[in-house]
Amino acid sequence: MRVFYGMLGVFVFLSCTLSVRASDDYYTNLKKDANSGNALAQYKLGAMYLVVSGDYKKAFYWTNKSAIQGNSDAQNNLGLLYYYGRGVDKNIKKAGYWWGKAADAGNASAQNDLAMLYKNGLLKDARCDKIMDLLNSSAQKDFELAYLNIGNLYSTGECVNRDMHEAVIWWEKASIKNNGQAEFNLAGAYMRGDGVFPDSGMADIYLKKSCSHGYAGACDLLKK
Repeated sequence: MRVFYGMLGVFVFLSCTLSVRASDDYYTNLKKDANSGNALAQYKLGAMYLVVSGDYKKAFYWTNKSAIQGNSDAQNNLGLLYYYGRGVDKNIKKAGYWWGKAADAGNASAQNDLAMLYKNGLLKDARCDKIMDLLNSSAQKDFELAYLNIGNLYSTGECVNRDMHEAVIWWEKASIKNNGQAEFNLAGAYMRGDGVFPDSGMADIYLKKSCSHGYAGACDLLKK
């Protein structure tokens, strides 16, 4: 079974930014606070430009200002902007730098994504102990992609001894949070009896769950 590792791939923003509803007063006050140097306001304003208008240049401008002041969510978003080249030239080294800052501050998403940069050989000094420390720290914060990725490492034997029973345990944690890829992996494990007793019924349940949570590979199999 081919294993795909998970990076966040979406931007983090406070739930309150979604309640903006194009309020002139909210925007005016937020921009005033951001211009005065308030790091949280700068982060929120950057998130607004990401979510509401899709203006990546302005999103980068304000996210960068907030990140420099130490806002870990802004640092995480800045890493994503650099990683995907949104509003700024793509730069994996700078993505790693800002994810490192956010990871040191305890940001679960940054810890997961930084681990994947090391795992994929995109940053220097990649070591298994560093990868596992980052993923375990992220998992301790209940981050679903860390659960998925730890399970994937156990299934392939990278950085840890291969142990499909352990892989299944971690994928089940991700499945509880409706991770479609983890559910797809569990379907395969139950179908093959790898780490669990073979159970075609459970395989079918996980395959359907995976499809319902948007994993295309599961949907394709169900169509056959």
